[in-house]
Parts: sequence; structure tokens; C-alpha cells
Amino acid sequence: MDLYHVGYVVDDIEKAMAGLSATAGRTWSEIRPRPLRVQVDDDPTVIEVELLAAYSRPGPPFVELIQDVRGGIWSGGAHGGARLDHLGYWERDLPGRVAALRAAGATQLVHAVDDDGNPTRFAYLRAPGGGPWLELVDESVEPELMAWIEGRS
Repeated sequence: MDLYHVGYVVDDIEKAMAGLSATAGRTWSEIRPRPLRVQVDDDPTVIEVELLAAYSRPGPPFVELIQDVRGGIWSGGAHGGARLDHLGYWERDLPGRVAALRAAGATQLVHAVDDDGNPTRFAYLRAPGGGPWLELVDESVEPELMAWIEGRS
């Protein structure tokens, strides 16, 4: 697993971007809506959510800002009020790594699914003992994501 970003859930994505630009000298990708089909925990129900997200430049590591989705999996309340949401890692073998982490005691929290309901693209897990969530992102997504971050798409 290779760490490439740190994700934060924020109340106001534009305000957070402006603040980090002013204080940390970061520039940003465009804010992009990300429609997702996900499963939460081990519930077989597929739900559709839309995230608003942006990534800092330069990187890695990148800072990902996610607009708070009130009451959803990407809300500040999901972590008991903590704002650090997750550490994001590229993963070559997403299904294999998820299985290995679950066998080691991690709890799978949410993962994307394709049109047939199969896990794809990313999975969030909570390590035993707590801390920020771990987001494992399939390496096949890297070209698409980097094009967005770098303003090429």
C-alpha cells in the first residue's frame, strides 16, 4: 500500500480550500461531484450518494477535502466530531488486501460497487483500535484521478 492522500470532511469546501490556500500555499483541483454507488458495512443494500470533493496540489501526499454529507457516511458526526476522515492508499490487489485486513481484525465500512453490485474502485476500513479510516483505492483508478487533480480532465 502506498500512501497518497489524507482526507478531511469539511463543513464548507470552498471556505476550507481558500483557508488552506492562504495558510499553506496549496492550489486545488476543481470541485467535482462524485456520484457513487456504495454498500455500507456488510449490508447488501446498494445506495447512491454524491460527494463534492477537491484535491490539493502539489502532491503526493495530497489533501482531499470532502463536503460534509449530513447524516451520511462522509459526515463529521461519523467520527464523533473528528474532522480527519481517512488516510488514502493505492492498492494493487483491492479484494486481496481488504480480505487480509478483515482477517487481521479491521472492520469494512463502505465500498464502491459496479452496476452488477461487485466491489470496485475503493474500500474504507477501520483498523482495530481506532484511528482514522483507511481508504484503499484500486491502482486502476490512478490515471483518471490524477487527470482530475492535475486539471487534465
